[in-house]
Amino acid sequence: MTGWAMTLGRANRQAQGRPTPGARVLLCACLVLAGCEPGPADSAPSEATVRLHWLAVSQVEVRTLPLIYPASGSVVARERVEVASRLTGFIQRVAVEEGETVAAGTVIVEIDDAQVEAAVRGAEAAVASAQADRLDALGDVDRFQTLARNQALAEDGLRKARVRLARAEGEATRSEAELQARRQERRYTRIVSPAPARVRERLRDPGDLVTPGEPILRLDVLGPPEVEVFLPVSRIQTVSVGQTVRVQLEPSVRERPGHVVAIVESLDPVTRRGKVRLALAEAEGLLDGQFARVYFVVGEEPVLVVPDGALAERAGVPGVLAVDAQGTARFRSLQLGRAWPGYHEVLAGVEPGTAVAIDPPASLRDGDRVEARPGPDAR
Repeated sequence: MTGWAMTLGRANRQAQGRPTPGARVLLCACLVLAGCEPGPADSAPSEATVRLHWLAVSQVEVRTLPLIYPASGSVVARERVEVASRLTGFIQRVAVEEGETVAAGTVIVEIDDAQVEAAVRGAEAAVASAQADRLDALGDVDRFQTLARNQALAEDGLRKARVRLARAEGEATRSEAELQARRQERRYTRIVSPAPARVRERLRDPGDLVTPGEPILRLDVLGPPEVEVFLPVSRIQTVSVGQTVRVQLEPSVRERPGHVVAIVESLDPVTRRGKVRLALAEAEGLLDGQFARVYFVVGEEPVLVVPDGALAERAGVPGVLAVDAQGTARFRSLQLGRAWPGYHEVLAGVEPGTAVAIDPPASLRDGDRVEARPGPDAR
């Protein structure tokens, strides 16, 4: 029993025997002092809450990085063909469907040839009539020449016969040319594919009346596709043929290399944009019309960046674990901007030269200590 407990016992016994005012005062004092004595739980030391982490440390720094201009585009066929009729007539047959692949020279549309054959027969009749008239005029010239030599006919009659012969010969030549043209129209009643192609769009069906130049089918010539983008005048002047670009084709996030193959500097009068065509190094598996995001390098600029490996989230807020000179980690929220391979632009939140932990674990908390170990980007 401790000294305080012994004193308390005596005070209790005295209070039971002779409850004097002095005993009561002594009893209260002992009770107060006994409550202030430290117990076993208070005497144990508290557990340390600061933990030590061994991590790579890098720095937020200003780097000269390429100035990227993103532009939206589409995958298109390198060559596109509109199949149209050269004749006025009714479509008799469309031999292909959308999405079908056709070989060069394959008959894809047939036009009703009834009017063409009628025109050919009419031209043949005109040729026969013109040739008969020419022969008759030639006979008149021969007779009139004989009569003129014998002075049985005036020279004026011979001159008129020769004029009629010239006219007959001209009409015969014209009618023969017309017959040749009508016969050529026979080939236009059967429209063939000009090259190996895929049918992209079918615009007319059998029974439709078509006129010369009216499109019936749209074909994409088979071959490596291209990407077509439209740039404003302020950007198209910074692009050159042969320039390397990065292309991202949705839905994939992988980027493919490409290069500029053509620049159309004539601007669209509505959008004020010019066309740029790009060839891709990897063109397999692309679909016509597929959305593309193209990244053009149009210059360089100094940018405050943080390594991608230093980025972390706390309660859904992006930021970094900044490490001060004493090795203490503190979470700093960031406002991020553009992205480059391995880096993100920092718009606000940290200053150049700030040390940041690389690949910080989720267990790293504010106030923990970080011991730097060498890393690939350590400063």
